[in-house]
Amino acid sequence: MKLSAMIAAAVLAAASFSTLAATQVSNEQSQNLQQMGTVSVTGVQGSLDDATARLAKKAEEMGASHYRVIRADTPGDSSLWSGNAEIYR
Repeated sequence: MKLSAMIAAAVLAAASFSTLAATQVSNEQSQNLQQMGTVSVTGVQGSLDDATARLAKKAEEMGASHYRVIRADTPGDSSLWSGNAEIYR
């Protein structure tokens, strides 16, 4: 019985954390949201997905529920990414 209660508590905790995560939206979806500002990243090593994940994390830290990547690039053949995202409530 204790194990079932612990599993249920873990599932509820995981569900509550996932509701706090900022969700990426398209330009069309962002039209119905209130813009809070922008976030940016530089020098992110890896891939575009890594840069996007870092933008999402910054959006969450700012209290945003949604974000939209407006720029992401890497100079030349470098694997260091930079980017910007608008954040929304």
